Amino acid sequence: MKQLKNKLLYWAVIVVIVGIIVLTGCQAKGTDADASDAGTTDEAAVDDVMDINEEPVVYESVYVLAAPDGTPNEITVNVVLKNNGLDQKLTDKTFLTNLKNKEGDEEVTDLGDGRYEWENHGEDIHYEGTAEASATLPVSVKITYYLDGTEVEPASLAGADGRITMHFDYTNQTGSGDDFTPFFVISGMLLDGDCARNVSVTNGEVKYLDGDYLIYGMLLPGVQSALSFDTMELLEDEDVDLPEEMEVSFDATDFKLNFTATLYSNGILEEDNFDDITDKLDELADKFADASGDTADLKEKIGKLKNGGAKLRDGADSLSTGLSRLNDALARMAAADPEGYAALSAQVSRLTEGSKSLSAGISTYTSGVDQACESIDESTSSDGEDTDYETKAEELRTLSAKLKAMKTADQQYNNFSGLEDGKTGGVSFIIETGEISVDTESN
Repeated sequence: MKQLKNKLLYWAVIVVIVGIIVLTGCQAKGTDADASDAGTTDEAAVDDVMDINEEPVVYESVYVLAAPDGTPNEITVNVVLKNNGLDQKLTDKTFLTNLKNKEGDEEVTDLGDGRYEWENHGEDIHYEGTAEASATLPVSVKITYYLDGTEVEPASLAGADGRITMHFDYTNQTGSGDDFTPFFVISGMLLDGDCARNVSVTNGEVKYLDGDYLIYGMLLPGVQSALSFDTMELLEDEDVDLPEEMEVSFDATDFKLNFTATLYSNGILEEDNFDDITDKLDELADKFADASGDTADLKEKIGKLKNGGAKLRDGADSLSTGLSRLNDALARMAAADPEGYAALSAQVSRLTEGSKSLSAGISTYTSGVDQACESIDESTSSDGEDTDYETKAEELRTLSAKLKAMKTADQQYNNFSGLEDGKTGGVSFIIETGEISVDTESN
């Protein structure tokens, strides 16, 4: 068992390094594999990962022992209190019980109200405590098992033959809105190559390692929903998928499973370029807003042009009508006095015919203007796919605001079991599910 766990943790370090490198471009993947080459790592790479954040004064490692379906049975927390000087009191605030010094002989005194004081011998304090299994974890894991397409209890799979599917669901339970804290999750397990074959993974990877299948996934549960990616007009044509579930399927013979492990931590928004990203979003929103203003100005000018064309056409029609009436009156007068009005009547008659041509020409011109204006107006309407600039600007502003709020919540989440005011903290979690075997009862 110890060797098996070491293999998984070895690969988990590799996955962490890869995950940090590709985090901003994390996409869902499906993989089928029977065998592939294993990778390697080195101490320098691990040091780079560990040095991303400033070392906290209090650091917690939360270890959860769970049933095969992910339900917590035991929660143990290992705490490190950094010793910054011989003359300083080492105090801590925690709701943990059954406190035990793991690496020294310093005694602890209960000060009440969840506060404790440790003897100071000039060393860091490493202690362990327990929490109620019902305590709320920031990310929960639920594993559902299927045998040949039918949902079954984990215990019934011990020694089973057939197509087994394990569906992992991860739920971020830190809240919503400004309280939402993103967690980067790595989940994995080892399948014995003697009892598993034809392995496929959704939202994960599979590696063939020393006769076993190493399976792992990198997930960001709840982030896609928290950032409203599914409802953003800007992304309606984009395939954005930040996975929060993983599914593993394989053909099993005499099935057994030692454990699954899920590791997760926050702090994923601490990259140096995070502020640059939100600044760029704000700048892009301003550009969309400017484009929206230009469009509104163009539409206003289009309206004036259409109104002017209509007035011009009405004036031409009125002129033609008036000249026709004048021509009729002069025609009657010319009939009564041919010598006095005949020449004038003939000139007005020619003018009337000209006005009709003018009116027809203006009508043709204004009709063309109307069509052109309607075409431009439609292309700049708020219903246009690519021209609703103000909506896009607002979406970008909202996204930037959510990212900033998410970063604030991320920075504020620095403990699980409690932290004294004024102290800095850090925390990570690992959930290990129980064994499924004919020799072991299900947890």
